[in-house]
Amino acid sequence: MNTQKVVFITGASAGIGKASAKMLLQNGMTVYATARRVHLMKDLEQLGAKVMHCDVTSDQDVENVVETIVNEEGRLDVVFANAGYCLLGPVELHSSSEVSRQFDVNVVGCGRVIAAALPHMRRQRDGRIIITSSAAGHVGMPGMPWYPATKHAQQGLADGLRMEVKEFGVKVSLIEPGYIDTDIDNASFPYLDMAEKHPNAEAYQRQMKIFRKKWGKGIDNGASPDTIAKVVVHAATADKPKRRYHPNSDAQMAIFMKRFFGYGLLDAMLPGQSIK
Repeated sequence: MNTQKVVFITGASAGIGKASAKMLLQNGMTVYATARRVHLMKDLEQLGAKVMHCDVTSDQDVENVVETIVNEEGRLDVVFANAGYCLLGPVELHSSSEVSRQFDVNVVGCGRVIAAALPHMRRQRDGRIIITSSAAGHVGMPGMPWYPATKHAQQGLADGLRMEVKEFGVKVSLIEPGYIDTDIDNASFPYLDMAEKHPNAEAYQRQMKIFRKKWGKGIDNGASPDTIAKVVVHAATADKPKRRYHPNSDAQMAIFMKRFFGYGLLDAMLPGQSIK
């Protein structure tokens, strides 16, 4: 039976997931790196990760990964529920089916992965569950309200889950970063393009123009994915991992501003930012 920590990561084909997989491997862990785009994980495979296809919206995919891990390793120690995407665009400009998919990936998919792993962690009386949330779960932004809605939901999920599984020796941590320098802007801009084709888009043109520039600039100036990966390693290995991690400065500032200045300042500040 494997005595190393065995880790199941979702969304490992890029960004935070890939950086975390590499750092966990460097720390001697057995890593099952999963994503829909398996061809983008060949570098992880070369580094020693066990690469598998997993769409977190598929019960069968998730169950197959967990079953494979337990059969091959005899245990499952860490779940890093990282898969997700950003549905950009104002509330009015997206269909209910698009919104449902956003929640299915970011919230239900997260819960699907955790639920599949928990019976094995309970049997072990030990385990770590780490969830990639966002500072957007504390502070919403005009131009992307559906994405923060899923991150608010993840907070509620994690808080309730943490109390449910404490008696089984399972610890739960939320990671709430701000802007991270990944390809998330290129992956998410098509959703903003889609919103701009909506019949009612004209009313939001100025807002979307401001948001597009601000979002791209924020990503370009964001923290390295390695900043988050270091936190993932701590949450996976520390005797007393934190309930919540705010790893980069813009996340810390956003949460501070909401806590001490409230919604009035944020409501006045965020929509009024102009293009420079």
